[in-house]
Amino acid sequence: MTTIGLATERAAVGIAKVYVDTWRSAYAGLLPNRVLLGMSYERQSREWSWVIKNRAEVQPVIVAAEANRGIVGFTSFGLSRVTDRPPGGPFATDSGKHIGEIYTLYVRPEYQERGIGRRLLASAFGAMVQKGYSRSFLWVLRDNPSRYFYERVGGQPIAQRRERLWGCTLDETCYGWTDLTQAVDRLGSCETG
Repeated sequence: MTTIGLATERAAVGIAKVYVDTWRSAYAGLLPNRVLLGMSYERQSREWSWVIKNRAEVQPVIVAAEANRGIVGFTSFGLSRVTDRPPGGPFATDSGKHIGEIYTLYVRPEYQERGIGRRLLASAFGAMVQKGYSRSFLWVLRDNPSRYFYERVGGQPIAQRRERLWGCTLDETCYGWTDLTQAVDRLGSCETG
């Protein structure tokens, strides 16, 4: 059984493993090998421990855990970053105080297609609604095959951008949800697959 809840510092080791393993799986062939091979569980564990300890109020982290398996997925989110807000439309006209952003959402490859990502996203959106956010978005690499997950859970492709990272130019797609209350209802009514 999978439980969903706020991360504690103790979860940082498990989060790091999910983060590194998922990047290596999802981004193989999309990012330079040196980037993927240069990732380390130890460095990610330190970074996520710091985020959980020092940024819990502004960047909550929610984890999915399986009994006897540990952390199998996580998400982090918060107020939208001005530089990441998609241009035009309902995400650019607001002062930003009501716009949330999903910063990360990762589920270990062997646990995907079980409804865990959907539950994590629903939890993040629910927390955003409680903080007064009315809409949210996220950016994903355009060539990441997992991006279709966001369309299946109601995200609308609303923007494209090119970003220079690690010495290469990457195309990204932005998915948006303009009504978080409706998104939470929709996600909660989806069958677990």
